[in-house]
Amino acid sequence: MRIQNQMVPLGPNQIFYLKPSTEIEVMLESDYVDYYLLMLRPVTVTRKKGKWSCNGSNDKENLFPTGKLPFQHIKVWLEQVERLYAASKEQSLSASDVQQLFQRFIQDLLQELPGQVGAEQSSNGIDESIGYMYKHYSEKIKLDTLADIAGLTETSYSRSFKKAKGVTPVQYLNQIRIESSKEFLKQDCSIQEVSESVGFGNEFYFSRMFKRTIGLSPTIYMKRKQLRVGVASCYRYQENLRTLGTDALYEMNGYTIEQLNAEEQQRFVQVQLDALREAQPDMILSDYRHLPFYDRLKDIAPTICLDFTMDWRQNHWRIAELVGREKEAQHNFDQMELKVNYAREVLSQLIGNETLSIMRFYYGKFRVYGMTDHPLNHLLYKELGLKPGSCVPQHERSKEYMLGNMPPFETDHLLIYKHHTQPEDEANFAALLASEGWSTMKAVRNRQIRFTPNWIGMSWSPTGQNQIIDYLLAAYSHDRNVI
Repeated sequence: MRIQNQMVPLGPNQIFYLKPSTEIEVMLESDYVDYYLLMLRPVTVTRKKGKWSCNGSNDKENLFPTGKLPFQHIKVWLEQVERLYAASKEQSLSASDVQQLFQRFIQDLLQELPGQVGAEQSSNGIDESIGYMYKHYSEKIKLDTLADIAGLTETSYSRSFKKAKGVTPVQYLNQIRIESSKEFLKQDCSIQEVSESVGFGNEFYFSRMFKRTIGLSPTIYMKRKQLRVGVASCYRYQENLRTLGTDALYEMNGYTIEQLNAEEQQRFVQVQLDALREAQPDMILSDYRHLPFYDRLKDIAPTICLDFTMDWRQNHWRIAELVGREKEAQHNFDQMELKVNYAREVLSQLIGNETLSIMRFYYGKFRVYGMTDHPLNHLLYKELGLKPGSCVPQHERSKEYMLGNMPPFETDHLLIYKHHTQPEDEANFAALLASEGWSTMKAVRNRQIRFTPNWIGMSWSPTGQNQIIDYLLAAYSHDRNVI
């Protein structure tokens, strides 16, 4: 089950709480599933002139946290649900009798969550204190003021805040101030003016905090549109820059190549570092795979290592912000949304409920890509709504197999990317195509196999995402070239 953007393995004896606005998607590995659905509708009970009335309520307060509920002894609770269901079918019980049983069951569940009410009250108080931060961030704010607003002691407030937000109140306030300072810096204000306007006061402290948070000093940030940028990345940062209307001076990729020994790999990296230095960038954008070279990169130019995420949009926006092209990034997002919606509708008509799987063949192995944890997986199965074949892992990024251990699977359409194949790999691949297990696959029987470029790498940028969609639309809109 996917709840919002989180994958949850679905199994027996589980209880979930879902709001009406919660987006869920269930992919079954069995033919069917039995479940009970309890519908909760909030009402307001009032008494006026001695008479009680009960009316529908717009109160959106949640009784439980959204998602899988962390109850113990789940089987006992489900047995109570079964008894409640049986009671609802019992003709000897009135509707009010069943309603009382239902309310009792809900109250028992609430009592199983100790501290729930207190936690909600604490959360509300923290939210109020955050609202105060946003209104008064340019002023001096004391911790005791925030604690008073939240209705907690300073110690309890700091502990509750860190638990709820993952940072201390001071760190959160500084984040607000740093984000606000960006707008002032875009207006070419002096560093001292910006520092005072957002509540830091001391411009040297502000500059230090800004660089620690953003990766650039305020002075360089003000000139970021004119910066000459180098790239050290495995995740197509250079393609993101091109889509934003600028080019990287040099594109380094120091990821380990399996065919090279250690000495050859070192020479391969050093050649790229020398070329990057010769290009004389003002800033280098790096990913986490290049952290082993961080000291050498920062000797060339200020180096920003972007936090790793499987969300290509988050990467794209961060890069856009660092080069002053947020408007271009938003335009790219808007265009992608339009294209995805169009392609989803067209592919639904062309492919319908037929299944599609993507496989990567390399070094005598093959990898089947799953439904989650990668931009390509997200594009194919979530955004475009394509149906996965039986081989596609539902809760993993991918599954890898040796050629001799390929399990039987069914898929209507199979896309294959061959990566760094050597002569012996080609021989192994030819043997796979000639094998009996391969020939019984539905996609093979119906000649629905295609070879693609490196979609795994392409999916990290708007350009690549567009090319993948264009390929799918062209492939299934015209006569198909198959093997």
